[in-house]
Amino acid sequence: MRRALGFTLLLFSITAAAQGFTARFETSDCPLFAQRLAKERAAEISCGYLIVPEDRQAGVDDRLVELFVFRIAASQPASNAPLVFLTGGPGFPAAARIPAVLESQAHRRYEVLAIDQRGAGFSRPSLNCPEADDPKRDSKAGWIRDCYLRLVVEGVGLRAYNSANSANDIHDLLAALNIDEANIYGESYGSRLALTLARDYPLRVRALILDGVLPLHVKRLEAHAPNGYRAITALFADCSADADCNRAYPNLRESFYSALRRMNHEPVDIQKTDMDHPIATTGDDFASEIYGWLYDKQLIPYLPAQIDAYARGDSDFDAAEEARRRESQALIGAALPGDMDHSSEGLALSVLCAEEAPFNSRGEIVNQAAELPGILRRPLVDMAIRDLANCEDWGAPPAAEMENQPVASDIPTLLLSGRYDPVTPPAWGEEAAKYLANSWHYVFPDAGHGVLFEADAACAESIALSFLADPQRQPADACMEALPPPRFYIRR
Repeated sequence: MRRALGFTLLLFSITAAAQGFTARFETSDCPLFAQRLAKERAAEISCGYLIVPEDRQAGVDDRLVELFVFRIAASQPASNAPLVFLTGGPGFPAAARIPAVLESQAHRRYEVLAIDQRGAGFSRPSLNCPEADDPKRDSKAGWIRDCYLRLVVEGVGLRAYNSANSANDIHDLLAALNIDEANIYGESYGSRLALTLARDYPLRVRALILDGVLPLHVKRLEAHAPNGYRAITALFADCSADADCNRAYPNLRESFYSALRRMNHEPVDIQKTDMDHPIATTGDDFASEIYGWLYDKQLIPYLPAQIDAYARGDSDFDAAEEARRRESQALIGAALPGDMDHSSEGLALSVLCAEEAPFNSRGEIVNQAAELPGILRRPLVDMAIRDLANCEDWGAPPAAEMENQPVASDIPTLLLSGRYDPVTPPAWGEEAAKYLANSWHYVFPDAGHGVLFEADAACAESIALSFLADPQRQPADACMEALPPPRFYIRR
């Protein structure tokens, strides 16, 4: 994962007592990709490290960790507070979202602080697991345990990599930069982290924007299959209601199930443009792929065409490639700099296995999916059970019960959901809003997972900027009335 930085990264092995330690921020060169982006976009980007104890428990002597921070200056600054950008995952690097931030209206009005959460991105130590991608391994089995043992031998205190400590880090960043309060934006897992910060440090938070809402108290793994099925059936319904889509792809549901059955019976060799050779693809693989594609607003209009192609035995059509070719903004699959990994597997496992797995059960994962069609039940259930099983090899102690309780707050909050979001459905935005006394929730009819910093987000940006200007009042939202469902791609 070692990255295209313009300076040498040294392992930071200094130890210090957590008790009484004052966090500090040290400026640093930005990675070369950020320097290039700043020049190309005429933006001002500076960088640095927040230095904090790895473990803040009183009386614990521990290493310091260095958390990388991107600071993107506003070109037309608002007077209220900066915007802290919390990425998803957990473990997704802030670097991957910098291009989207620079495309947005938000950074023109607000300084954006994008922090690599402890263990992720350019932060040190890294909890990335190269064992997962090692081509020399005979089998993928065991990489989780191997990564865990390596990190323990290296002295990483894995129990300290959790949402509560990440919220502490954000508080310490604001204190080190002499920022009394900030606007907090969290996408996906970042919304859970934002809620944790609001719970633990409410005086630091001026306003919250939660995008793809993940409340602390939902059973994500148990709801995984029903949530995915809901998003897939939304695609069927919207295509059926669209005259052109229904004419081109009649009976889309039946076509999808037919393709799954045929591909499960006889896997199809499919060549993707980003692969060296064709991959034998089963129906379960295709169902998982559709689930993943529903995250992306720019891909959603092409999914009926993909389903129809596979149902007719046409394995040459590639929805992702067609979308890349036709869409004006190439934000499909956010590009990362150089050789950086897309996520920190170790951080993702540390959070999942402490904060979610102990509060979900295999039995309920199966029970919650009992009413799903059998052809979809297996692949969707297997995804959730795989996540639960991975925690058997990752030694994370269960989190405190409070990490599975609703966050109640009167901090002004804007909640954003996508109709097609397969992992954090609109219903979870409504669920979080029950406990947020001063909140507004909007569901975008053409969006997937994440709304504000995606392509063609003019309406979401307008609402967000109105909200940030005066969080105590309902934002101007007239643009929602004109938002259509996706305009589906029709193959000629």
